Amino acid sequence: MGDERTFRLIFNPEGDATDVVAYGAAVAEGRIAGKYQLSTTSVPDTLIVQKSTRKGIIAGADVKIDRDAATAEGIQLAKAARQGRNGARAVGTIQLSDVMNKGSRAFESHEVAADDPAVILYTSGTTGNPKGVTLTHRNFWSQRSTVVASIITFTPEDRVVGVLPLYHVYGLANGLVPTIANGASFVMVAQYSPQTLLKTIADASATIMPAIPSMYQHLLAIARARKTNMPKSLRSCVSGGAPLPLNVLQDFKEVFETQIVEGYGLTETTSSVCANGRTGTLKEGSIGPVAVGVEMAIFDDNDNPLPDGEAGEIVIRGEIVTPGYWNNPDATAEAINADGWFHTGDLGYRDEDGFYFITDRKKDLIIRGGFNISPREVEEVIMMHPKIADAAVVAAPDRHDQEMVKAYIVLHEGETLTEREVMDHCVETMAPYKRPKAVVFVDSLPKSATGKVLRTELRGETEDRRLVMRDE
Repeated sequence: MGDERTFRLIFNPEGDATDVVAYGAAVAEGRIAGKYQLSTTSVPDTLIVQKSTRKGIIAGADVKIDRDAATAEGIQLAKAARQGRNGARAVGTIQLSDVMNKGSRAFESHEVAADDPAVILYTSGTTGNPKGVTLTHRNFWSQRSTVVASIITFTPEDRVVGVLPLYHVYGLANGLVPTIANGASFVMVAQYSPQTLLKTIADASATIMPAIPSMYQHLLAIARARKTNMPKSLRSCVSGGAPLPLNVLQDFKEVFETQIVEGYGLTETTSSVCANGRTGTLKEGSIGPVAVGVEMAIFDDNDNPLPDGEAGEIVIRGEIVTPGYWNNPDATAEAINADGWFHTGDLGYRDEDGFYFITDRKKDLIIRGGFNISPREVEEVIMMHPKIADAAVVAAPDRHDQEMVKAYIVLHEGETLTEREVMDHCVETMAPYKRPKAVVFVDSLPKSATGKVLRTELRGETEDRRLVMRDE
């Protein structure tokens, strides 16, 4: 899948209001927009744009390139700009301020088809190279007008907290787009910290907040430390991107007097497809019933639907589903079958009331002695310990080369705990084969921008394929 229209790549590390203008302008001009994150850890200052069909070289400012040879071979050249306010710019780039200064009030939007690509967002790539998810104008329209509308009521008087990154579908499709479309105010938190987030909520009298579980955990930690009245203006809170611990959901309602609706969705489904609590009924541990305008089902390995109560893979169909991955027909065919069902890779079941429950990711299941072990189930039990702030479990080989449960534990500040105490805690409520056989205490867990635990890092499987190796 490809498109000949011009891309507009947005890189604004500060994450301020210019993102709103840049995104909107790109879509209005009929371009394909994408806000990209630069890596600041394993691959410093590297921009990832994969599956591009053009040949090119991206080189540092001091790297010498034979321009004539490159041109002769049809290879485009982009050299990184030197630092400094008046320094050189990378080839083909332009500052947003320049665009705005030269803009005309007589601007007219470009007409596009509903199924034209609007945005390309790259997945995190924890199971391989990142894939560019193509999202169309229809995808965003359907998400905003049907799914979001069935979960949250936006009004022009609402003040929505923009604390999520706009290079991720959650912050874009469930934060920015419905806020602007409904004429509400978008209160942006440029650099996240728990203190800044709490101050923003209080100062703006914020009414709606989409956030990730760790942010709700941080707000509760501040509430416990300060022991003062917390802002009570929030009327709608949504949690997504990762599972929300049950104790956090319960404690947040008590402290902030706001019920968190736990949503579920993927980049490939333009974010949310269902939400626990949206109908007024909340079932502990569920992701809720399917939202308006979306089809969900549970399939076996042969794409046959399974009855209520039986576990299988969660599949999704509807106008919110991506048409495919950018220039990657093989990955598209693997994910979306001939009938339009998108395979999420998540395992779960539906109960008799139509509520869905996720048991785990296919790839994350731990198999010991022929039994399937759900990491999420084990983590929920571990998190019940009052001294434990966060936990993640993965498969690890034991002495007999079988899989065992290995737990990574983050303690609340100032607390101490032993490996034996963690194991004893699990004995009371967990079958022997599910209990952790090894415990590692860590300061923090590796997580994605949306709070998902990167289990591949804990398992030691990660290999950064973005690096270009150089021959000495």
